[in-house]
Amino acid sequence: MAVAIARLIPPDVITGLLAGQYKIYGGVIRWAGGTENAGQIVRHLLPAGSQFLNFIPGLNFIPGIVASVQMSQLKDIAQANTLQIAQVSNQVAALSTQVGALSQTTQQVLQIATGTALLSGLGLAVSCVGFIAINKKLNTIDSRLKDIQKDVQAIQQFLASSERAKLFAALGSLLKLDKTPTEHRHIILHNARQTLTEINMRYRELLASATTIETAMACEEYFALTALAQMRCTAELGMLEVAHHEAQEVNQIWQAQGQRIAKEILIGEHSERFLASDFVASVSVSELVEWLDFANEDSKSHQWIDDLRGKLDEPWYAKSWLPMMNGGAGLNKNIGVGLKKEQQMVIPSIRKLIARSQVFEGYVAQYELLKIQELTPSEFEQKITALPESSAVDGYLILEPAEKVVVEKAAPKKFFQLPTRTQ
Repeated sequence: MAVAIARLIPPDVITGLLAGQYKIYGGVIRWAGGTENAGQIVRHLLPAGSQFLNFIPGLNFIPGIVASVQMSQLKDIAQANTLQIAQVSNQVAALSTQVGALSQTTQQVLQIATGTALLSGLGLAVSCVGFIAINKKLNTIDSRLKDIQKDVQAIQQFLASSERAKLFAALGSLLKLDKTPTEHRHIILHNARQTLTEINMRYRELLASATTIETAMACEEYFALTALAQMRCTAELGMLEVAHHEAQEVNQIWQAQGQRIAKEILIGEHSERFLASDFVASVSVSELVEWLDFANEDSKSHQWIDDLRGKLDEPWYAKSWLPMMNGGAGLNKNIGVGLKKEQQMVIPSIRKLIARSQVFEGYVAQYELLKIQELTPSEFEQKITALPESSAVDGYLILEPAEKVVVEKAAPKKFFQLPTRTQ
């Protein structure tokens, strides 16, 4: 299967994104659900060069111990993503085959993808999530959890579990793969995959039973990263169809639990509180409806605002001339975890889940690409990093199926064939 390297995202794709025909899922643009070609890949947006191998962008956010500078970064990134979408929308009328106009909107779409990666704490490409990166990230998370274990009993029990020791032992063996003779690599990958599969099942159980913000988000981290390590082992063993199936299964489980955490633990019963003036500076209406769509697995968009207005029971004209006879209606109910905890724990956690939802959807598509190309993640990395720097746009490669390419004078494309994996 040939793949085209594009220099720009064409007007029809931009228009499709704005119209809801297409949707960005982390590092993948594909047809949105409910459309005639739902799920079909339109473009892959993959980090190029050294970013592909050595770096997982993102903030190591664990509720309760995040630094204030990270809180500011999370807020700025979320608002920047919303701003970029608005800017693209305002420019759609000016889209043409002119390179300048298309370059600007292409950059904005790539900036949205970068913002999603930063909010998610994961890379946009499955190949970014190598064993070294996973080990480093888990060590960082582990040390942060130890900082709060004395205050949160559930975290203390979590850290005492035997799975953690097995997990780091398995990762330790995987880190030595590059120094291992070829004939022994298969055994190490197979044994590590078996261990990671067992551990991931345990973290899946812990995630499903988590009822507090701290434990839910900690279990989510361990479940996500162990699942990604397991899939990477499967793919490196050459079982590419199995890896794709595992990606689909993990995504389905993660989406269900992510939605549960968002709906039951983070947003909770009183979602209308986000309409109050306390949140004007931190949560936009567009972001709020995105949260509610995700948490409720629905696409009501701004109809949610009308629903919330009804829950407020906040009339402009009082039902009685005596304030105390108005049935206690109003916003000042003081129900919830408190404004400080909302801003430092609830809001960043929701943003992270929303971004991870998109990234996990993108991983499924990327494992499908590896299956079609018959390449392991490490082999795919070699092909990508071997491409000339001129192929990248703002640090990204824009890939599309060659049979769908329409050659444009304003945006010439290069073609290359990713060869079949050597057995």
